[in-house]
Amino acid sequence: MSKRLKVHLQHQEAFDSTAPVVATFRNGPPPPNQRKDLAFEVFENPAKKQRLVIASSEKVAYQGANFGYLGSSHDFANYAVGVYDRKTKEVRLCNVNQIYVMQQAIKNASENVDDNRGEDKNFMDQRRDLVEVFGSKKSKRMQKNREENIVDLENISGAASVSQTLQKKISAAKRKLEEERAQDGSYSKEGAALAATRNALLPPCDVDAPTPDRVYDLTKFMDHAVMDSLTIMAEEVIQALQTTGVAEYAASLNLASLPTRLMLSLPAPYDVNKMCLVVYLAYMIDFYNSRFPLRKSAAVFSEEKGIPLVIVRHFLKLFTDISEGNGYPTYFQSKAMKDKLSLHLIVVALTVNGFTLDLTEVGNDLKKSSIHIQAYARQLGCIVEKAKADTAVYGGAASLASKKQIQRAVLSVPLHFPLPKRGGPARR
Repeated sequence: MSKRLKVHLQHQEAFDSTAPVVATFRNGPPPPNQRKDLAFEVFENPAKKQRLVIASSEKVAYQGANFGYLGSSHDFANYAVGVYDRKTKEVRLCNVNQIYVMQQAIKNASENVDDNRGEDKNFMDQRRDLVEVFGSKKSKRMQKNREENIVDLENISGAASVSQTLQKKISAAKRKLEEERAQDGSYSKEGAALAATRNALLPPCDVDAPTPDRVYDLTKFMDHAVMDSLTIMAEEVIQALQTTGVAEYAASLNLASLPTRLMLSLPAPYDVNKMCLVVYLAYMIDFYNSRFPLRKSAAVFSEEKGIPLVIVRHFLKLFTDISEGNGYPTYFQSKAMKDKLSLHLIVVALTVNGFTLDLTEVGNDLKKSSIHIQAYARQLGCIVEKAKADTAVYGGAASLASKKQIQRAVLSVPLHFPLPKRGGPARR
């Protein structure tokens, strides 16, 4: 029978600082005749706790590290090493944070690099070379299609004459437009700039519409997928209101004052289409008060806010600027995009409320001054007038606010857009 021995192991934290470097070789250990020639060096950055281990000989070098792709972030094991002292016959137990995986590298590989790196090539040639070497099948196919779609004017008979003809037609169209503008006494550069800004920020608008309900067509920026999602949510709200009061339901969801007030004004039985717009309005206010820049995916943002994913993607596409970088998108909301969201929000509220709206509630929900909200309403072609709070009507329901005067926006035809401001001389 074998003889049993009692062994006592004692760990001291001081041993860890002098722990040996434990390494394994990815492609197996070097041949026995090369092991004696290996010289090990350890480079360390104490501030970042980064360590680089290099074992090199005359022809071959190995390297391992505790950071980057050579690190042990994928390793969930703890290691300990026992160092045996022959003199004292004691074993010193040390904790080892990582087993370094030594990867083979050919020494002086940089000497064999071709100096011709394509610096004299144009951008298209450089991109073609990169795609051919590192590109996937999809990127190679896209590169091929991109090159096939390039039109070489030298291969087209009469290309120069065609180009000259197009330039003449463009010049003639510009002259005709300038002549028409000169004959139009109402045209001005300021008015044209204001119209361009209005077209960029306002919802699709028909300035010659015969009735207010035809001025802003909501279906032109709310597609079928958005409406289907809103219809599902609106039907759930209507079903919940069968057993719960509007005020109690709105308080349970922490709704803003404007959608709550509009929901109170809807007569029973509830119209699904109008309830869709109320739900959409509540989502818009929640999105308006979100923080930007947004460095989250649409799915994560949808889950946090409780807004359907199709609505979130619709908002991000319509009311934000997207920047791609670091492998994920970042959503920015400039002042112009914030104004665009505010204008669309007021249009939806006007549509629900019969094209009249108390701007005080809008300002409270958006945390904007009344001057800003009035400016938004005027940009939409509304008339802004003062009214007593008890005469402010939401779909026939009297306002429950105080007796103070409020600012009320009314959308009527013909539209009343503000006159463009002409720039004056600079003050000195």
